Amino acid sequence: MVKAFRNMLMAVTFVGVAGCNMFWNFMNDYMACGLALAASVTAGLCVGRILIERSRREMIRLHGADWDAAEK
Repeated sequence: MVKAFRNMLMAVTFVGVAGCNMFWNFMNDYMACGLALAASVTAGLCVGRILIERSRREMIRLHGADWDAAEK
């Protein structure tokens, strides 16, 4: 579910940034694709990090601060 949400957000970000360039012709098409790809990857990483931190906080809340001590 998290992976699907992240991929959807990355696709929407790419289409949004590339679409803005297509409609208003801000810059060269190759630069626009590079910028859209960078924005897409950044959005995916940020969302992934946010969801992982949220799940860690939830596990700490449910099971205490040492819930992952056995793994270390």
